[in-house]
Amino acid sequence: MIAVAAEEPLPHHVLDRIRRTRHRPAPTQPDYLHLRYLVAHIRAALAEIGPAAEVLDVYCGTSPYDDLLPGSPQVTRMDIDNRYGHPDVVSSDFLPFEDGRFDLVVCYEAFHYAPDPVAATAELARVLRPGGHALVTVPLVWQYDRTVLEHRFTGPSLRALFADWEVIRVVENGGRAVSWALLTGSLVNLVEESSARRGSPPALRGVFAAVYLVLNALAVQMDRLERRLTGGPHTLPPNLLVAARRPPHG
Repeated sequence: MIAVAAEEPLPHHVLDRIRRTRHRPAPTQPDYLHLRYLVAHIRAALAEIGPAAEVLDVYCGTSPYDDLLPGSPQVTRMDIDNRYGHPDVVSSDFLPFEDGRFDLVVCYEAFHYAPDPVAATAELARVLRPGGHALVTVPLVWQYDRTVLEHRFTGPSLRALFADWEVIRVVENGGRAVSWALLTGSLVNLVEESSARRGSPPALRGVFAAVYLVLNALAVQMDRLERRLTGGPHTLPPNLLVAARRPPHG
């Protein structure tokens, strides 16, 4: 069932902050290095895919990466509610669209919420035109809600999920150093949020920003070192990206 977006969205200043921090992360953010990798890899994947006339953004949130899409596509945004004030379609169904409607389907940091990944991947193929592309990003090393069904994927499991597709590209968005920075930053952020709830002085925000800045500077150096030392089959990325093409026939 397709429903008209009706719920009240978050305040504009909150939505603007979410878009800004997702798309243009600052070194004073706890998730800076993770998002820097993610944005760079999304940009590169979309450039390789090329312009698409009709695009579907699944679980769109604030749609922070719209301006990375090449050309001037017609974008249909779908989400399960209107809290982020951006969807054209609000629906709990995955995906309530006719066959072969889109040239590109993107799903950023939300595909792991699909209850049945195999069925969801088949739905991505169904709504794509033959030869259309899917671009999906998923977390690996990150917190989860104990009350919500989520899935975690590795590189090999993503390749297996898209095994019937063509031109599969699986990219790790960082490695151990980026995962370390993300998790350490999240721990510091818990302290920051707890302090804010207790009515900490505004000046303390600057202290936490400085902590994140030092943490991210150290992580950047660790990441460079890791890329020189990494070898063998073992890795620990915080996030993965898969870009795949629906076969032109079949």
